[in-house]
Amino acid sequence: MLAYPRNRFMSNSKAKKQTKKSQTKKKSQSQKKKVDNVQEQHLAQPVSSQVIDLDVEVLGEQSEHVSTKKPGLGLRLHALNVQLPWLKVLLLVILAVGVAFGVEELLRHNANLPMEPAVTAGQNGIVEVPPEKIAEPDDKPVNDSEQPSKPNESDDNTSAKPVPSSTDRKLVALTFDDGPSPTQTPRLLQILRDKGVKVTFFVVGSRAQKSPEILRQEEADGHEVASHTMTHANLKRSTVEAIKWEAAAMNGLFTEILGHGPSLTRPPYGNISNDTRTYINQPLILWTVDPEDWKYKDANIVHKNIVNSAFDGAIILMHDIHATTVDAVARVIDDLRAAGYEFMTVSELAAARGVVLQNGVSYGSFRP
Repeated sequence: MLAYPRNRFMSNSKAKKQTKKSQTKKKSQSQKKKVDNVQEQHLAQPVSSQVIDLDVEVLGEQSEHVSTKKPGLGLRLHALNVQLPWLKVLLLVILAVGVAFGVEELLRHNANLPMEPAVTAGQNGIVEVPPEKIAEPDDKPVNDSEQPSKPNESDDNTSAKPVPSSTDRKLVALTFDDGPSPTQTPRLLQILRDKGVKVTFFVVGSRAQKSPEILRQEEADGHEVASHTMTHANLKRSTVEAIKWEAAAMNGLFTEILGHGPSLTRPPYGNISNDTRTYINQPLILWTVDPEDWKYKDANIVHKNIVNSAFDGAIILMHDIHATTVDAVARVIDDLRAAGYEFMTVSELAAARGVVLQNGVSYGSFRP
């Protein structure tokens, strides 16, 4: 039997194991190296350029999409707001001012707008005016009152029959506004009958319709009955529709009560506009002597103010709704008569001075 040394076999086995282990290690290192190379190559590739190319492509598509569609109104307004931030404030200010003026005009229009039921006749044939349409008659002057105009002459022959004119005659016209009063006007009519004086009454329609018998008595006594509007409206601040309504309502009321329309109108507060002249379409009678009897409720003051201010051709303003005014009338007539004055209606005074009253013209006096 052959005998081999034991150390020889062990040495060969150990060498094989080491060789195998070495090969495995080399193989593992080779694979790791390959992996590292692949990673390095992947990292070294221009990935960003691919991303940039992709973004450019997408943006190109978006650009083509946007260019074919116009921006909406919202985007335009937003862009305008960014570029001009003060424009929004300016527009808001203009809008606020416009709204304020619009509301003011609407309120003013509604305040003067006539109501349809007011022009209809009641059961007794008299025009009915709602209470809210009636202003409290009080010829207190307001800031925009108009001064009496100088009378104009005309060839029109429709005026009252002339009274022979004379420079040595002192003439005045007594006028009474805001009536009839159911208590004071009958008193005044009795005084005028006793004194033999004719005057002109400028009546308010809303009061006249409540006392139609007083209007009939005024005319029956030979006085001149004229219009002071239906509701004592400020015609200078009224709309055209309201002015037309006032004229039509008074014409209807006079026709029902007296059988004819008014021939003269005294605008409340003496306020006149171009529309008033056009649509009232009557001579407009103002005044030049105002005792302010609406302010001084004292018969002595009223009497003194009239007598001290009277002049030849004057139109004297009073109100037959005040008891203190009616109390002063008898003494006013006596003292003016003693001073040589004659009393006439407005139409008679104009004719005596050779003035033919014209529609739309205002008159405050008729001096010689």
